[in-house]
Amino acid sequence: MRQVTFTVGGMTCGACVNTVKKQVGGIPGVVDCQVSLMTNECHIKYKEDECDAAKVVDAVEDCGFECHLAAGPERVLAEGILTVQGMTCGSCVSSVTQQVEKLDGVSRAVVSLMTEECHVEYDSSKLSIQDIKEVIDDSGFDATVVSAQQCSQAKVKRATFHIYGVSWDKPVEAVNEEFQALVFDGVQSAEYSQVNGLAMATFSYAQNVCGVRDIAHRISNLGYEGTISSSFDNSTQMKLLAGIKEIQFWRRNCLIASILAILTMSLYMGVPMLLPSFIGHHHFPYRETFFLKGLYYRDVFGWVIATYLQITLGGYFYVAFWKSLKHGTGTMDTLVCTSTTCAYVFSIYSIVLNVVHPSENGKLPNVIFDTSVMLFAFISLGKLLEHRAKSATSTALSKLISLTPSSCMILGPDNEPFEVPIDLLQPDDVVEVMPGKRIPADGIVTEGETEIDESLITGESLPIVKKTGSSVIAGSINGPGHFYFKATGVGDESKLANIIRIMKQAQLRKPPIQRYADFLASIFVPSIMVLTLCTFAMWFVLSNLIADSLPALKSGKGRFYMCFQTAISVVIVACPCALGLAAPTAIMVGTGVGAEHQVLIKGGDIMEKFNNVGKFVFDKTGTLTTGSMSVQNFVLEPSQQLTAEVLACLRACELISEHPVAKSIVGYCAQISQDSNMNAVVLHSKIIVGKGVECLCELQGERHKLLIGKQSLMPAGWQAPEADSPQHGFTLSYLCVDDVVIGRFEITDEVKRDAYDTVNYLIDKGYGVYMVTGDTQGSALKVARQLGIEEEHVFSEVTPSGKSQIVEQLQRNSTDGIVFVGDGINDSPVLVTSDIGVSISTGTDVAMEAADVVILCDEDRTNATLRGLLYALDISRKTFYRVKLNLFWALCYNMFMIPISMGVLLPWGITLPPMAAGFAMAMSSVSVVLSSLALKNWKPEHLYRSRRKHVHQARRSMLSGLFSRHSNSARDDDIELQVRMLP
Repeated sequence: MRQVTFTVGGMTCGACVNTVKKQVGGIPGVVDCQVSLMTNECHIKYKEDECDAAKVVDAVEDCGFECHLAAGPERVLAEGILTVQGMTCGSCVSSVTQQVEKLDGVSRAVVSLMTEECHVEYDSSKLSIQDIKEVIDDSGFDATVVSAQQCSQAKVKRATFHIYGVSWDKPVEAVNEEFQALVFDGVQSAEYSQVNGLAMATFSYAQNVCGVRDIAHRISNLGYEGTISSSFDNSTQMKLLAGIKEIQFWRRNCLIASILAILTMSLYMGVPMLLPSFIGHHHFPYRETFFLKGLYYRDVFGWVIATYLQITLGGYFYVAFWKSLKHGTGTMDTLVCTSTTCAYVFSIYSIVLNVVHPSENGKLPNVIFDTSVMLFAFISLGKLLEHRAKSATSTALSKLISLTPSSCMILGPDNEPFEVPIDLLQPDDVVEVMPGKRIPADGIVTEGETEIDESLITGESLPIVKKTGSSVIAGSINGPGHFYFKATGVGDESKLANIIRIMKQAQLRKPPIQRYADFLASIFVPSIMVLTLCTFAMWFVLSNLIADSLPALKSGKGRFYMCFQTAISVVIVACPCALGLAAPTAIMVGTGVGAEHQVLIKGGDIMEKFNNVGKFVFDKTGTLTTGSMSVQNFVLEPSQQLTAEVLACLRACELISEHPVAKSIVGYCAQISQDSNMNAVVLHSKIIVGKGVECLCELQGERHKLLIGKQSLMPAGWQAPEADSPQHGFTLSYLCVDDVVIGRFEITDEVKRDAYDTVNYLIDKGYGVYMVTGDTQGSALKVARQLGIEEEHVFSEVTPSGKSQIVEQLQRNSTDGIVFVGDGINDSPVLVTSDIGVSISTGTDVAMEAADVVILCDEDRTNATLRGLLYALDISRKTFYRVKLNLFWALCYNMFMIPISMGVLLPWGITLPPMAAGFAMAMSSVSVVLSSLALKNWKPEHLYRSRRKHVHQARRSMLSGLFSRHSNSARDDDIELQVRMLP
């Protein structure tokens, strides 16, 4: 038996998954086939003597998908990240993706327009990351390698250092041998190289043995100086996101092009319209040159200006156009080069024709240098505005990236503080934090006391008190205190880095609607070129057949000129940028707004799924309730006693569990046995999922067997008293010692302060609300009554695997999407099973891989809220609506403007001049980005506008219950409590 993982490209929906499973599952020898749409992976188990990997690849490719071996003994898969600068639209993204995926050995390539990143999975035995970089460079873009590592070595850290002090006369092989001496005590490999005039050394090391600072010290012992290379550090990321380089480039070119455009327009349009006598009397510059008949000074000036722009600014487009043309792709550069070159060449042709055959009446030639110059001016202006707007879409991500300080103070071996760059900070370093400074890493306070602003992570506006043993989070701001902490999560392992990573990965997870837009953008340019040729041919024929019936074709400038101008307008007015920017800009703003409100949405596809959601399934403990449970009472069985020995054994057994019920029992034992100094030792323990815990402990030389948990865990044949009916409203945990049931714990849990508002908001909006819990029926119904959840929608005493079965049942019985909301402790299976998994995470637990949405909240569960769920729902719906609006505008613009530019209204004398087409094209992409920026105005206040209505309804229910003979006093008390707890 053999297990192999394949990467399958091209799957877009569940139907694709089913097709692959059916095709592969039918291959003789295949035992099991599991396909994941989200990871684009196909996990196969097959009999080695009947099947091989090649057959699987052929079967998947026969389905119309791309298939590559991703994990197996035949292949070593590597992961690489490159920054790609120069992309402007979806056509650029498609071009880069296509060229990279054509490489033999590349299994997957994902390109993000907004973060300007390319994530590649490739076979390192067939090609290197530098080969991929060269292909991207050849496509007309600037690529920089960020990282490259073997997937199997993901736990091994890699660091690259710039090396100074190396003699360039010394052979590279000799220096490399010197660095091999550093391979010891954690350093697994060292490789020295000289790249582009820089001496660099790359190290692989085990972080639990040594760190980057240790490696830097070893380099200095060789007589060299090493500084860690962070080609994608905070400042670089900030510049990329802000588009500083692009904005400066287009600002300079826009200024130059605008000045030249004003001069050209004055020559060709301004003066002739305002002072027509200048042309009639052939005043300068509208008279012929003294050295060549038929050549006018106006055209000499226009030629000089247009030529300057064609060489300088036009050179930028020509280089990109030529590289894309070599690979058979088309981008916005293709349209710009085609339109401006045609206008420029046509003008030169008209001048030459007028020189060869001078006009007898001194008529000026049909020159459109002004069109070429104005196009460059409009394009430069549009690019400048577009990049400014795009930089504003990533402000939330930029703020997060800027939170980490560049350096910090750590204690040396002699406990003397010294400053180190943040890149050289290592786990277990003791960091000193002064008042008002940002915390550089995650860690545990070892000395001192302070207040810290953690609103970045938890959304809590008030500072949080930190003492010895408290956890701190990178990026948070220290208050008035001075303290020390031990670093536990540094660099990419910090919680802040996880948040940034999730936000960036959200750009790589494209919704189906964006993939459709990318497809349209990829075929857009060739289609426009075909339409341009058809337009010119059509009007050239019609101008000779029915010119008398079309006054617009009787222009004094000639029929050819009018046909040519109409065709040029088609090229100019078309804009694939609007299509390409419609989705990624909106998703970037939407995920940024979510992060600002402590909601991490892991992709545009998740936002799209929220629009098809019909049911919300909530876990109870830790989600709808605080999870801070407390024992209200312990009820003894007849003739039984809760002795000090039993309490000691009970406390020792429950200390091994992190379950909220176990923690409440530990607290109860500590409270009633404060004076006891008995300590039991747990010899063996077994956690029975969904039931409880079984332990064997020893106390004072005697061994005792304890069972703690649900009634089903108790000895066979024992029946609970009738008083333990499901209507009691408590969570019950029974205690059995040496096969004798001692009694039961009655445990309660408080409902979160905004759970009532959240649940009723969803109910009012027409969503189905369900609750699943492993707790007893009575406890579950008590919470359901408080929150207004229908009793038939409550599932109690459910195991973790049973939760997945319930969600699957709801999915089979409904076409609506299912959202499961859990606290992330034991809900990973059902988070994956549901259509959208939402995890309520504390500030120290943000790496929820199984969840699609992570809601950050206070580490103190008593202060945790559910409002982030409504934020995620509303932000996703608003973002997806904005994506559809952007695409609608982009498609409508092209569908409306392209026919006009083709001359549909020409019979009525209405045409679209090339300069007007250029301005419309430049503004179309700008308008789409500005539309996306409107999402930044999102505010959460409107979500709770109906809060007072709910409060008044609850109060009326409470008053009516007080005067009802069939009222439930427990329920009335809960509603009153809930009303008081409303924020």
